[in-house]
Amino acid sequence: MLISLQADYALRMLMFVARGHSEGKSYVTRDIAEQQHIPRVFLTKIVAYLSSEGLLETHRGKGGGIALGRKPSEITVLEVIEAFEGALAFNECTSDPTVCTLSEECTVRHLWSEAEDQLRAFFRDRTLADLLEMETKRHFTPLAPVFRVDAPEAHEAGLVASRAARS
Repeated sequence: MLISLQADYALRMLMFVARGHSEGKSYVTRDIAEQQHIPRVFLTKIVAYLSSEGLLETHRGKGGGIALGRKPSEITVLEVIEAFEGALAFNECTSDPTVCTLSEECTVRHLWSEAEDQLRAFFRDRTLADLLEMETKRHFTPLAPVFRVDAPEAHEAGLVASRAARS
């Protein structure tokens, strides 16, 4: 089972927006796309869908932007994944027992079902707030803004050594 790129991008984008939630910040799609390395066209579709699901709020015009639709502690990883993937399933028979004649007597079906239940519980028990706390405790670095090497901001931020220092 692979999580789609769309679900991965959605989770990363929601974490990015969640970082500013307590300050009431909102963000524009362009900034999120640049800082999270998500194609802007793809991100726009993700934002529209998450907004329709109530996970995001969007406001147009001056002062508008994207913000979380709920508190980070109320948005689970499972909810985000299943918004894009549908119900997690390892095999068709676990979600539709009629596809297999062995169904109820099948040991392997029960194995898949148990694994699905554990995976669902794992993702249900983790919220955006938990991920942000994990990021802080484990010293994971949120993706920083990207600067072109020749951009003045890169030099000001100390991301590029001057030519004299490199010689």
